[in-house]
Amino acid sequence: MKSPYNLPLLPLTFDAETQLAFYKKVVEASAKLEKLKQKLHYSLVNESFIQLLTLSESVQSTRIEGTQVTFSQMLEDTLEEQQDWEKIEVRNYQKALKLGMEKIRIGYPLTERLIRDMHIILMENARGSTSAAGEFRKIQNFIGPSNNIKDASYFPPEPHLMAEYMTNLERYINGHPYKPEEELDPLHPLIKAAIIHAQFESIHPFLDGNGRLGRILIVLYLLQSKIIDSPFFFISEELERERFKYYALLNGVRSIGRKEPDWKSWILFFLDATMRMAENHYEKLDQAEKLYQEGFSKLQQPSTKKVWGAMFSNPIATVHQIKTTTNLAAPTIRKSLAELVRLNMIYGDDRQRNRRFYQYDLIRIMSE
Repeated sequence: MKSPYNLPLLPLTFDAETQLAFYKKVVEASAKLEKLKQKLHYSLVNESFIQLLTLSESVQSTRIEGTQVTFSQMLEDTLEEQQDWEKIEVRNYQKALKLGMEKIRIGYPLTERLIRDMHIILMENARGSTSAAGEFRKIQNFIGPSNNIKDASYFPPEPHLMAEYMTNLERYINGHPYKPEEELDPLHPLIKAAIIHAQFESIHPFLDGNGRLGRILIVLYLLQSKIIDSPFFFISEELERERFKYYALLNGVRSIGRKEPDWKSWILFFLDATMRMAENHYEKLDQAEKLYQEGFSKLQQPSTKKVWGAMFSNPIATVHQIKTTTNLAAPTIRKSLAELVRLNMIYGDDRQRNRRFYQYDLIRIMSE
């Protein structure tokens, strides 16, 4: 059996040429994120868009781990909450992400304690859930293409080193309490987000759920660092799209197949993925805004306009769900939905009771 990897502690240092390569991409990525932030700030569908992006992130991140559940299926799940493990994992991801975002927003730092608390939520009734939820592993684990240790490509640091590595990671995330951060690590937060994610994955502190939790850390660190001011940016969709490259570059960080850790390739990939996702989110928001405004202009009744807006938070909805979000009376909602169906703006199924209505154009935009 291979020996556990002697993972270097943080911070990392890079030569001037490598830092220049990073910063050329950081400038471009920062500009795209700022452009997205400004568009969202003035958008009529900003809250709905963030809500749907968060669901999409939860779906994409769990798909990297092997689930097959889709965005549309999880929209349906908001109405029925089926108890199969794939949907439970997505719901748990949403809950853990929500906890983390709430804590960061009120000024709570991204600490070991918060990471443990999110892990407990992530593993509740999920595949691989154990009594060790929220506890750092006490046995050696491995990473590989199968569950057979013979196929293992990477053995993370030994269990007794978890406290040391996680304390080091927490200090890297939050800085020294008595020293300016730039004195400790001059790297831009986007670069640090890439390092934090890869380091957490390489420590692999829990028996299960490390990948999902590590991707949550990305958005929480960007929130904490004020790179984003709300959860409007996620990267898991791009990582899922290039899943095997993602894993290969993480292995490069661990010196697998090479003499030295290749942090440069991973960080450049991360920054490129950030740029692509910022553009992707911008385009989705632009299309959602146009869809909303075009539909709004066709409607006369204020109640129908309100129901149209509610369908942007819940693209698959029932009368009861819309009543909860709009406080309109059920007969008024039914009349408005009938008008939207007549105009082919939404579509209803054939159920006699609890009929569902579908905003397919928005679902398509968010699923592309």
